[in-house]
Amino acid sequence: MSEAKANFDLNSAEERLEKRILVLGSAPHTRQISSYAWDRLPESLNVADYDVVILNLEPFLDQNFADNINIERFPSWQHFAKLVFSQGSELIIIGQPTIYIGKNPRINISMWLPPLLPELVVDSGEEIRNIDPEFTYYFKYVRRWFFHRTSNYIPNEYIWTHYLNLVHPQADDLGIRYHSLAQTRFQEDIAFRMKFQALGVAGGNFIDSQKPLAVLRISGDVICLPIPTEISAQEAVDLILQERYKLQFESTPPAWIEAYKLPHELPIEAEIDRCKDAIKQLEKELTAATIRLGEESRFRKLLYEQGEAALEPVVRDVLRELDAQVDEPKQPGKEDGRLIDLKQRRGMLEIKGLTHQLKLREVRQLDQWVRDALIDEDWESKGILIVNAFRNEPLGNRGEPFPLNCIQAAKKSEQCLITTIQLYNALCALQRGELNLEIFWDTIFSTSGVFSLPGLDLLCTNS
Repeated sequence: MSEAKANFDLNSAEERLEKRILVLGSAPHTRQISSYAWDRLPESLNVADYDVVILNLEPFLDQNFADNINIERFPSWQHFAKLVFSQGSELIIIGQPTIYIGKNPRINISMWLPPLLPELVVDSGEEIRNIDPEFTYYFKYVRRWFFHRTSNYIPNEYIWTHYLNLVHPQADDLGIRYHSLAQTRFQEDIAFRMKFQALGVAGGNFIDSQKPLAVLRISGDVICLPIPTEISAQEAVDLILQERYKLQFESTPPAWIEAYKLPHELPIEAEIDRCKDAIKQLEKELTAATIRLGEESRFRKLLYEQGEAALEPVVRDVLRELDAQVDEPKQPGKEDGRLIDLKQRRGMLEIKGLTHQLKLREVRQLDQWVRDALIDEDWESKGILIVNAFRNEPLGNRGEPFPLNCIQAAKKSEQCLITTIQLYNALCALQRGELNLEIFWDTIFSTSGVFSLPGLDLLCTNS
């Protein structure tokens, strides 16, 4: 690792005006930037999306706040690494960047910085000298310092290798260049700017090569500033936004200003209130209509669903819409429900959603259920087998749902074979006022084989 003092190429004011800025740790600021308090971070936040990120660490001086903050929403060190090593980026830190936050686990704010940082000593004093002219405006509000940097650098070995690999695949080491922004009486830095260098032997092996390390990538500026003593850190952020990035501010209206309104404001406010009330009413109506639509649209499951949990309940609901009394299965998996129609005729249900034609075993299974109910309960019924065959295919591409052996077996056992498409069309015809329910149920109970009723073989659509 290497260290050097050097002059920094400073971005011009014009370039700073075009930067996308994020503040973490205090809000609100000007509308021209994004800002969030530490306990209000959005889930989707990615600091690498910004050119400038300002960290206000003052809230973490409250130990209770620091211990109980939800660190799960905090940005990752990977995102900060991408930010720091983006061309022209700036990361400004107000406060000591070695604060521990959270509980089980705890994290150190320094993990957001490159894993080669100067050692910071907690101390205090009032003498501040050698202020960089670029930050004269800031140090007008700093009367005391509480930490300073040393010449020792502490590598973060936990993420060292991962960090280098993320910054550049051939990086083997980190270098650091620093510039003092303000010092103590003994020339110790209490504010400083850093640039980091990803070093390595491009195209070679660092261990075997005798080549000098090359600079593979250079970071943007990382600036560390003390928390001001004469204004709050939030006000200091505003000061930086105004002085460094030339952003224009409008003061946030104080609460007492609400008592002073011009006559023309009052009818406009009343109009706004009426609009809000109308919106609330429309939102209620929208919610209710959405619920009703969900209830009605569930019947379309007849055309594509399968199974005990999805298709069978919808089929039973449709039969109820068609004025049948339908009971839930007494023994799920053994029978799919029973019905009694308008003329008190009884039906035993078998409901199938298939990716193929009906199989003979389903016809035989339904016949067994009818026989069992008659023998065990003296419950005489007609077998009604409702099938959604080739359910994964568009309706126009589906093959014949009932093979000849199933039709012959259904005739012998006096079962009615009906498709869910026909059931869907029956419901559609009923809602249009075009279905004679008596004829529909007479046809069901008089059919031995495939159900057929004129008008129910063509798919009911919106046209």
